[in-house]
Amino acid sequence: MSTRAQTPGLITLVSLAAAAAAQAQTDTSHTRRDSLRVHRLEEIVVHGVHQVPAPLPYTLAEIEPRAVAQLDAPSVAQVARLVPGAHVQTNSRGETLVYLRNAGERQVAAFLDGALLNVPWDNRVDLSLVPAAMIGGLTVVQGVPPVEYGTNVLGGALNLTSRALDDAARRMEIVLSGGTEGQLQGSLAGRGRLGSTWRYALALGRTSRDGLALPAGAALPYNQTDPEIRTNTDQRVTNAAARAVHRFPGGTEVGLSLFHVDAEKGVAPEGHLDPERFRVRYWRYPLWQNTMGIASATGTLGAEVIWKGAAWANRFRQNIDAYTSQRYDSLDSREEDRDFTVGGRLVGQRRLGRSAVKLALNALTSTHRQRDLDLNPDGSPAAGTFPERSYRQVVVSTGAEYEVDPVERLDVTAGMSFDLMSAPETGDKPAIEAFRDYSATLGLGYQLRPGIHVRGSVGRKSRFPTLRELFGEALNRFLPNPDLRPESSIITELAARFRGPKAEVEVVPFATFTSNTIDQRSVLLPGESRPRRQRINLRGSRVVGVELSAALEPHPSFQAQGHLTLMQPRRLKDTPADPIWLSEKPDLLGRLALSYEPTIGPLGLIEGVYTGRAYSLDETNQFVPLPRSLVFNVRAGYRLLWAEERQVEVFARVDNLTDEVVVPQLGLPAAGRTAQAGIKAEF
Repeated sequence: MSTRAQTPGLITLVSLAAAAAAQAQTDTSHTRRDSLRVHRLEEIVVHGVHQVPAPLPYTLAEIEPRAVAQLDAPSVAQVARLVPGAHVQTNSRGETLVYLRNAGERQVAAFLDGALLNVPWDNRVDLSLVPAAMIGGLTVVQGVPPVEYGTNVLGGALNLTSRALDDAARRMEIVLSGGTEGQLQGSLAGRGRLGSTWRYALALGRTSRDGLALPAGAALPYNQTDPEIRTNTDQRVTNAAARAVHRFPGGTEVGLSLFHVDAEKGVAPEGHLDPERFRVRYWRYPLWQNTMGIASATGTLGAEVIWKGAAWANRFRQNIDAYTSQRYDSLDSREEDRDFTVGGRLVGQRRLGRSAVKLALNALTSTHRQRDLDLNPDGSPAAGTFPERSYRQVVVSTGAEYEVDPVERLDVTAGMSFDLMSAPETGDKPAIEAFRDYSATLGLGYQLRPGIHVRGSVGRKSRFPTLRELFGEALNRFLPNPDLRPESSIITELAARFRGPKAEVEVVPFATFTSNTIDQRSVLLPGESRPRRQRINLRGSRVVGVELSAALEPHPSFQAQGHLTLMQPRRLKDTPADPIWLSEKPDLLGRLALSYEPTIGPLGLIEGVYTGRAYSLDETNQFVPLPRSLVFNVRAGYRLLWAEERQVEVFARVDNLTDEVVVPQLGLPAAGRTAQAGIKAEF
């Protein structure tokens, strides 16, 4: 779409967002005088002592269950795009990641029931393979995260929670749907209680597709022969999850979560690269498995101390098969990855009159084992020896925060933490020295009057290079760089929130200044005809912006939500000839959704999503502008009640109604027009 054609749509989206609507954020205030303010167990966040409720010193956004249900989403990736300032994109490895306020891809951490979901080898997780049916909610921390999140979260944190546990004797939910490009989705979930002390939730699911719809206007001169389905984008995902919580007479709660995801999928090849000149990924993931066990607990010690904690074990396995061409009929090589992680978090807070002291400890050890094999075209190992290499890391973060109410309605928080990462095993690469760094936070929140809050914060956070960034070769596509240095950021934000009985508006100016930004370049080695990629440290970068979010609910059945984030991402030049752009960082993100959802009867949703200008780095180290896009999604349904708390809903939706070409990364367009219909029953 041309810039001229997009302008009216953008103006409409901005105007509606400012006038009506956006993502409502959690009000975590309490009402009991001098009580400790506590978030849910699964988030592992404790905060605050207040005589009068005061706002948190950071941005905490909560995605309501109703908004999640309206998406009919197969994965968490689609849910994450509801967050203000969130940009969700699939990279050339086929991994779908979320970026908050244009933070780096490894600067955002995802947690499930208080445990780190990221795979530490690369400090990220493919959210397209985490089924939405497995989770019950999503909250997001942006700005300066508190000390309990540990290190490597300078871009924010996503908190996923298992299915809600309540006191219902028994509840079941069934979802079945199908759509274009062979989409099939089914899930079964149940929850209930056993006696007066046990609550439980269970979920099973299966999703599949033949591929992603190819937008009609996509320009892909290479690696694309099918006019309707994007090459090699099929996917199959099976999942199972369970959670049980026991409440002891003294109030202590102990929970256990188990989940397993088993998937396989293809990776779209870069459609702008001539395979005769450049290295193109012809990859498939025939094996992708993630298994996790999480134990969490919360309790009190007397009247002045609260504590929360989580311990987890994670087993991750994946195989990456590389093929010789877009026909995917002749294998070339395989990477076998095996990861095992054990970790824990413990947070305790003691009240001291009008103040509180909080201590937090995060620690994990993770081992990555990898074997790279050369294969014959039929998939059998070629002649030779293919040793398994082992990499291990230990990450520790310990911190403290002090919170005080110097006057009524004012909350001041200051904190500091010390972070360490060591690598006892580095495969066949030379040993490296341990990384050490620190984080610091300072924030305040003030309630001007009921419904009007202001807050501000400043802090320093760091991110250590991942072992994959230091040593990974990605089947000869990357050059290792063991000399990488940690990134560090100075993060600032101000905010004002206005809340009335039927509307809420929040404005958040923010700025992030990062040193030693980790990026990449293309390198042509002597004797090779195709360049490889290598990660390097830049001098630094900055992202300055403002975020506007609003919500309007004039009637219980009608809701308008929207958010608009304007940003200026810039690289700090190392030399006068260096570019100023950062890869795949849009300068504007916007969403507006209007929904009608009565208890029974017809349902409706219309949504507009705008993505502004971004730039992508090509194989010659030149930045290429990516097109702006405005995507419309629509949904219609009908809900029936046949008994108390028993209901059935039929629905149909069309995503990307106008078949807009969306290009998050050069040569990798997002899905075109997609249709889906299904049925949901709860009883």
